[in-house]
Amino acid sequence: MIMAAAMMLGLGVTASAQQNLRSGYFLDGYTYKYKMNPSAQGERGFFAIPVLGNLSIGLESNLALSNFVYPGENGPVTFLHPSVSDATFLDGLKDYSEINANINTSILAAGFRIGKSYHTVDLSLRTDIGTALPKDMFRFMKVGASDGNTMYNFSNIAAKADARLELAYGYSRPITWWLTAGARVKLLMGLAKADMCLDEMNLALNADAWTVKASGELALSAPVTIPTKAESADPASYTYSPDALDWSNIGLPSTSELLSIIKNPSNFGAAIDLGLTAYFLDYFTASASILDLGFMKWNNAMTAATPTTSWTFDGFKDLGVEGGESIGNQLSGMGEELLNSFNFQKTSEAAAETSRLAMTLHVGLEARMPFYERLSFGILGTRRFDGNFSWTEGRVAANIAPVNWLSATANYAVSDFGHSVGAALNLHTSFITLFVGTDSLLPFSNVTPQFIPIDSWNTNVTVGLNLALGKYNGRFSD
Repeated sequence: MIMAAAMMLGLGVTASAQQNLRSGYFLDGYTYKYKMNPSAQGERGFFAIPVLGNLSIGLESNLALSNFVYPGENGPVTFLHPSVSDATFLDGLKDYSEINANINTSILAAGFRIGKSYHTVDLSLRTDIGTALPKDMFRFMKVGASDGNTMYNFSNIAAKADARLELAYGYSRPITWWLTAGARVKLLMGLAKADMCLDEMNLALNADAWTVKASGELALSAPVTIPTKAESADPASYTYSPDALDWSNIGLPSTSELLSIIKNPSNFGAAIDLGLTAYFLDYFTASASILDLGFMKWNNAMTAATPTTSWTFDGFKDLGVEGGESIGNQLSGMGEELLNSFNFQKTSEAAAETSRLAMTLHVGLEARMPFYERLSFGILGTRRFDGNFSWTEGRVAANIAPVNWLSATANYAVSDFGHSVGAALNLHTSFITLFVGTDSLLPFSNVTPQFIPIDSWNTNVTVGLNLALGKYNGRFSD
């Protein structure tokens, strides 16, 4: 929940979605294409180098660091500083701000061919975080009642985080000479999950504080403890109620507790991926897939809810004053104040929750050039079905494989998070495959000295090292 608090403000990310290298969808010889479409068959079998076989770190957002930090007379200042006008800050925001981020790594993976069929087995770790905030939340932080507005009403504030292990078996086989079908069956083991949603939240100015009334729920199944303010024995923090959760005193698990969760899991689920690939008119390939049709059951979850009565909130004080706290401390303090304003109170310590997984749809069309079949152009549409965290992307790609052991792609995408330029390079010889790619090069064109992207947070970086096995079975002659 510390991570979730940071992401709710759009000011920091550790790692909400299955993130695959979409730049590799049309890339010749790309080992893990089957994760985006299970009907895809590898040109060779493979065995992944543990962890390094497929490591992906991704982030998608319509926010950026430049939305929150501005140049000041004596150095950078946050958007709360008086020198940053209301219009300057608010005009740079969308009506709804979203951040989706993840880390995905294959712990073990292998692929092999038996006759015309292609089989894959892999064990991977997925860590996902997402948040969605309305523009009025930031307006409240910046403007308050200074423009004469004493009422705010925003809804569908949401944040989520989960980590799980995924064991999958995939099978792909040609049905006819022009159609190939595939499926992946996945068993899931949940490690940690947090879901928060405020369906409605109303704020009204009352003297020097805000009167708040909200309707929302929080579910947490993770090896952490969050005490109430009374349990933390900190009377000074009884801002709203002794029953409110105290976010500043979260108890983190020990290494032995984490290992115990892995050895004795209590959260399970299952899912299936389905895909089709069709070849027609000699030079065209159409494909479609739907991923994560399934469910997850989380046990021993702590649940919390907002109270039925209203409460007062007087946070966000002096966070933008020049000469005050550092920007990092300001943003950290603002994240804690935001969670405090929700006033969640425990309702249960051992609840069970079953929910559907977020699904992803891919539809692609690739055309090889008659004058040079090693050059192709592709169009990929992606739709993520994930409630408040749903998004859509369209990507066009130019792909080339000048020789059988080397391929590359360059592509351009437009999505709910803006536009991006991606690229990937794949070395796939008879004994090894090495690939590196990104779905967005733009964030790295303007970064801070700490290499934090300033103008865009949209990026995905994937690297992989695998041993190649068996005979070549790609689209070109060996």
